[in-house]
Parts: sequence; C-alpha cells; structure tokens
Amino acid sequence: MGINTFGVQLPRRIVLGDRAEEEIGAEAKGLGAKRAFVVTDETMVKIGLLEKVERPLKEVVEMEIYDKVESEPTLDAAEKIAVVARAAKCDIVIGLGGGSVMDMAKLAAAAVTNPLQPVSAFLGANKVTNPGVSNILIPTTAGTGAEATPYALIIVEGKKKAIASPYNLADVVLISPSFTVSMPAELTASTGMDALAHAIEAFLSLAANPLTDSFALEAIRKIADNLETAFLHCDDRDVRLNMSIAAMLGGMAFGNAGVIAGHAAAHTFGARYKIPHSIATSLALPYIMEYNVQEPAVKTRLAMVAREMGEDIAGLTEEEAASKAILRVKKLLEVLKLPGRLADLDVPEKDLSDLAAAMVKEKGYLIRNPRKIEHSDALTILRRMWTG
Repeated sequence: MGINTFGVQLPRRIVLGDRAEEEIGAEAKGLGAKRAFVVTDETMVKIGLLEKVERPLKEVVEMEIYDKVESEPTLDAAEKIAVVARAAKCDIVIGLGGGSVMDMAKLAAAAVTNPLQPVSAFLGANKVTNPGVSNILIPTTAGTGAEATPYALIIVEGKKKAIASPYNLADVVLISPSFTVSMPAELTASTGMDALAHAIEAFLSLAANPLTDSFALEAIRKIADNLETAFLHCDDRDVRLNMSIAAMLGGMAFGNAGVIAGHAAAHTFGARYKIPHSIATSLALPYIMEYNVQEPAVKTRLAMVAREMGEDIAGLTEEEAASKAILRVKKLLEVLKLPGRLADLDVPEKDLSDLAAAMVKEKGYLIRNPRKIEHSDALTILRRMWTG
C-alpha cells in the first residue's frame, strides 16, 4: 500500500500562556516593526482589552488604531479598511478581536503591499499577488479559529465569500485567557460549539489527512472536557486557555482539510435570516453528522469522535458508538441552552425548498462532504433541522 503525500499551512509562530499578552511588544520588535496598524472593534475598547495590547506595544512601535470593525463585515467595509491601512504606512498589522476582526486584519496586511489590487480582486483562491506586511493575531473568542487559517471571509451580495491565500497566515498568534475570560456565558457557548463544528467537520472531510486529524481530535477532546465548565464558570483561566487552544487547533484542522455540508447549510440560512455564524454552525452540526453516518468510513470516524468526547464505547458496534457521538453533540446544545431547530430561530418552513436550492450551490463545501448531496437530500436535511 502506497503512502500519500500531504501538506499543511500553519501560522509561523504561536505564543500562548496565562500572561502571553505581556510578550506582544517583544514579538512586534522581533518582526522588525516600527509602525503598527491595530485592527479591533469598539467592544474591545469599551471593555479594556485594547489597553492590554497598547501598553506593551507603545514601548516599541508607533500605533494607529482602527476600531470600526463590525460583525460579518461586507466587501464595502473591507475596501474601507484597506484604504485606511494603506494610508497608515504601517509595517505590521495587529488584530485584536473575534473572527471578523481577524479576517479584516489579514486583509489590511495584504492591502498595504498590494496597493493596485482592490479587495474584490482578492476574492477566491491565491489571488493576493504579494505577501502582506507582518501580522500578529490575538483572538478574544474561542470559536472561529480564524487566527490559524489562510482564509478571510466577507459578505458579498448577501453571501459569505472567502479570500484564501497562504499570505493570510499569521506571523504570530498570541493566545491568553486574559482576552477570553470576559466573554459572557452565551457567547462562550456558541463560539465553543462553533469550534467543535470546525473540528468535527474537518475530521469528516474528504480532504482530511493525518495531521489535520490529530489537530481535530485534540480539539474535540479539549472542547468536550472544558466547554461546559467555561459556560458555567466563566472566570476559570485554565479552562479558558484550553478552549482557546482547542479553537486554534480546530482552525488548523479546517484551515487545511476544509469544512463540509454543515457550513454549506449554516451559510445559507445564516446569511438569509441574519443568524450569527456560531449559532448556525452549532445547530447544523448534529444533523450533518446524522446524514453522513450512512457512510461506513464516517461510522468509523464518529466512533472515534465519541471516544474523544468521553463516551464509553467499549463493546459497541461502530454504528452504536457513532450514534453516541451524535447524541453527545445534541446534549451539549441543550446544556448550553443553544437552539436545536430552525423552527426555534423563526425560519419559515415554506422557505426550506429555496434554502435547499441555495445550499446545493455551495460547491466548495459539498465537494468535501463524504456523502453526495442533491437538492432532495438538502431538503431532507433542512427539514430535519427545522423539526428537530
């Protein structure tokens, strides 16, 4: 039997720990930075997290702050930040915030060194001509994993589109519980389940490989061990750090193996009904596991997921063990008080056929799904999501 060849793309350096924020000045200096463009949002300013970054940075670089990033940024918003970043004449971009901030920081870094390309020209795969300036990404949620991926996502004409480039990968990812301990319980729950969706979908992806499998399984184990505690005891810094590591590992997994039909569904109904990404992917996850479990290889893999989630699968068939994984995910949604049905989110039942038609157009996700999905299949999946 031959040995396949695999490749993965990862951030250059990862700094993590209880006080990792104290290292940001040294990291910026190590990258030769003189002038920083800091990308964040107004929430980070209001709750004092920007100040944790500003203090050590001021000692080594000049700074310009851009705090206007909004959730689910549009192409217009991305073009605006590109203009500001170019005018700042920076040699490093620092992103502090959730997934939307991470994505805008990536685009800002690319915009500086590609002055003749509008952001619209970046859309797709490998369209960014030149490497961006250095970037340091500091996530303040434990969910998207965007700090570890080569993707930047923006809304274009009502649909989420990806800018995929190895130049989007961070020079430094800095992870500290100081940045996530202030997350409220509801956000902890939804972002944590988003991280689980990334890890499980990457593990089931047809593009998975031994390295992405190792990232995904460790992420699944850490989430199963820590998410409920993080939800109930938000100030536990050890648990917060473990969840941040899990989210990053999930990003490393799906940043290389991709995600599958769960994200095709979530992007479809999420964009149409303005449902937050993490809520949409969380809801879709168990139903996509159910649909794909008909494939023998998926049974094997979901049995492994059940084991990593702490389920006792001794003496069970693979089908029985796989069912335990699906039930465990559904139970997590209940414990975390997250919606488990599209009906709970006021998605009209009459729209399901149109949603199915839109879902099957998400070819980039469905090509990696282990089981083929036609319109009738998509409609069946969405009906299951609606009724629960």
